[in-house]
Amino acid sequence: MILKASAIIKNKIRKLLALSKSDNENEAAIALEKANKLMEEYALDENEIKFESIGIKSTKTYCLWRFVIANAVTWLYGCYSYRDQDKGERVFIGESLDVFMASEMYSYLIKTIERCAKKNIRKNAKHKFRQSFKLGMARSLYSRIHLHGDACSWSPRRNEKIEESRKYAECSVQLVDSKPKKSNTNLTALTRGSLFGEGVSLARQTEHTQKFNDFLKQGVNYEYNKR
Repeated sequence: MILKASAIIKNKIRKLLALSKSDNENEAAIALEKANKLMEEYALDENEIKFESIGIKSTKTYCLWRFVIANAVTWLYGCYSYRDQDKGERVFIGESLDVFMASEMYSYLIKTIERCAKKNIRKNAKHKFRQSFKLGMARSLYSRIHLHGDACSWSPRRNEKIEESRKYAECSVQLVDSKPKKSNTNLTALTRGSLFGEGVSLARQTEHTQKFNDFLKQGVNYEYNKR
C-alpha cells in the first residue's frame, strides 16, 4: 500500500536531503538512506520533493488586475502560477520558499488593493470605474516590482526557475487557457489607481522569510488558507 505524502513528510525529506550533503560522510549517508526510504514509501520522485503548490482564494472568472499582480510576484520570486477555474483559486507552483513568498506577497497586494479601492472610491461608483482603479494600482505595482526585482540575490536564476516550474505545472495539471473578454477602462480611475499604487509598501520580504522559517522549525503543516 502506497501512503499519501503530507507537507510534513515532504519537508522531512527535504531536510534529510539537505543533511545528505554534510561534510560528515557517515551522517550524510544515513540521511540519504532515510530520505530514499521515505521517497520509496510514499512513491515520490525528485520533482515532487523539489516543487510545491499553494492555492490562494481568487475568482472563478478572469480578472485582469489580479492577473497582473500574479505575473509580478511569480516573476519576482521565480515561480509559476495558474488560475484554477473550478476552485476559484490562484495556484502558485515552484520551490518551497519561492512559492511561499509569492503567495504571501500576492495575498498581501490583493488585500491592499481591495482595501484601498473600498476606502477611496464612492459606494455608487460603477463596476468599470472600480476595476480600472484596481488595474491602475496593479500596473503601478507591477512596474515597481520589476524595477527593484533585479537587485534580488536569486535574480540570475529567475528565468530558469520560472521555466522549470512551468514545465512541472504542465506535467502535473491540465492547464486551460481562458480568453478574457475585452473591456474598456476608465482613464481617470486608471490614473488615480496608479498614483495610489506608488504608495504601497513592498517591504514584506523579511517578515515572510521569518514566517517561513518558523514554519520549518515547527515541523507542522502550515495552513495556506487566505480566505
